[in-house]
Amino acid sequence: MDLSSIANNINYRYQGSSRLQIGGAVSGLDTQSIIEKLLEVESMPLQRLNEKYLQYTYLQKAYQKVSDKIRDFYTYLSDFSLQATLIPKSATVSSSILSAVAAPTAQDGTYNIEVLSLATNSIFLGENFGKTITLASTVGDVDARYTPQDSTVKIKIGTAETTINVSTTDTINDVVTNLQSALTSLGASATVTFTDGKLKITSDKAFQISNTSGNFTFVFRLNDAVMTQQSGTFTLESSGNVGAYSTYKTLSNLGISGDRTLTINGTNITLKDTDTISNIVQKINNAVSSVSATYDDKNGRLVITSKTTGDNVIDVTGDSDLLTTLKLDTGTFTLGSVAQVNVTLNGYTEQLTSRTNSLTYNGLTLNLTATGTTTVTVSTDKDKIVERVKEFVNKWNELTDFLYTKLTENKVRGKSEDQMTEDEKIQGLLKGDSFLRRIFDRFRSFLTTNIDGKTLNALGIESGDTGKGFTNTMRGKITLDEDKLKSFINANGAEAVWQFFGNTEGTKGLALQIKDYSWTLTKFNGEIDTVAGLSGRLEREKRILSKRMATMLEYLQKKEQQLWAKYSTLESALAKLQAQGGFMAQAFAQKK
Repeated sequence: MDLSSIANNINYRYQGSSRLQIGGAVSGLDTQSIIEKLLEVESMPLQRLNEKYLQYTYLQKAYQKVSDKIRDFYTYLSDFSLQATLIPKSATVSSSILSAVAAPTAQDGTYNIEVLSLATNSIFLGENFGKTITLASTVGDVDARYTPQDSTVKIKIGTAETTINVSTTDTINDVVTNLQSALTSLGASATVTFTDGKLKITSDKAFQISNTSGNFTFVFRLNDAVMTQQSGTFTLESSGNVGAYSTYKTLSNLGISGDRTLTINGTNITLKDTDTISNIVQKINNAVSSVSATYDDKNGRLVITSKTTGDNVIDVTGDSDLLTTLKLDTGTFTLGSVAQVNVTLNGYTEQLTSRTNSLTYNGLTLNLTATGTTTVTVSTDKDKIVERVKEFVNKWNELTDFLYTKLTENKVRGKSEDQMTEDEKIQGLLKGDSFLRRIFDRFRSFLTTNIDGKTLNALGIESGDTGKGFTNTMRGKITLDEDKLKSFINANGAEAVWQFFGNTEGTKGLALQIKDYSWTLTKFNGEIDTVAGLSGRLEREKRILSKRMATMLEYLQKKEQQLWAKYSTLESALAKLQAQGGFMAQAFAQKK
């Protein structure tokens, strides 16, 4: 007989007879069937215990469904009972210089806002510490980013093109002259200049410049420059100062040898002569939490900004030769400003100051984006209050319908357990359950709770009938009269709805009371856990049953072995008797 399914329920390792059993070879008896019938009779108490064990398991699952449903309601109430939920405020801004968010405590009305200044970051701006390139410099001097090469440069206008040769010994002035002559030869009215480290070409015709050989366009930063057109003039200018060092240049390349110390806002940063400009920026950012450093490779300078807006000081000191090389000793510091706003409500003006561009005035949060004037209109969304109370009514009915259904539903009939889903197996197990009835009645009792002299009825929420014989009252179902709720809000103010449901001072609001009770039911070691949890009553009963079932399984295993042993002995004795009979019959036959 296979009892493995019962054994699996209690995690018992059950092993029936592992030997190949062939019964009735001599006797002709169906030994297998006989033993199974005998074990079936012996296992009837075990079957009853297993049914009880499964019933407790399904009962635990049924209670867990209840707990999950109540926990969902608890989660909903956590949000519903908030002041921001029950007193929804809207803030409408008349212009784009700011955005506004109104908290429940914000006063309704029109606020006149004048943004006088925005909060900005403090900035320490180093000077250009790259190479100074002038018209008298040679092309070979422009080695801040690339090593210049002798180049052949192609200039094209339409289908016409020409080339110029640029030698590393040419001066920048030579380059300017040759470029302008080449463009003129192609029929363009062009001007070529070199100012503040940038090569600039203007022409009345669109043109193209490319390298036939060498790296001229890279050295003079024309490879990534963008041509622009304005009023019939085409302009191409170096994307940055051609003397600005690339981020791969090391302090050693800049003439610094050995370790040096840079101090920013009291934090010492050790720099090695092998550190690149990129490494320097990274070390500053890793070491100093209050600032952010970048390298402006267009202009060849370090830029250090405060991470927060407001009047933050950026103090830069260190070894003098390092500061001089990086041109931080002559850098300029600009202190960040604070945000200033005038707020006028009901004729009274108050000036607000903040280190950030987010300010709060009596529950109204202003997020500033520009200076100027605007108005912010704050109002309470009464329709949204009605919608949220309506949602509460629906959630309540959903919970009480579920609990009432569990208390009254019948078990599934006409199906074997193998044909049932898990929900069908637990259906009807809680019908008339006294523990669930107590939970349901406690929830239903909240419908008559008095909060500071008011009940749900005052807000237009009622069961619709009275007396225990009526359906809505029996099921704990409620309905909402929206017009009556709106009248309540108009008469008492929007805050009265929150005072009834979510007030945390004095007498707790109704939603908070229900939430607290839901928590006592569903928390770890809560009321439902003490019945259906891992340490609850049902689990203790299951442990007692599993011990008894394990003992009975062990007994049945031994019984099965004993029965097979007995029938094996019978077969052996019959085999010997049959052999003796055959011998005697043969002996008598020979004697004749």
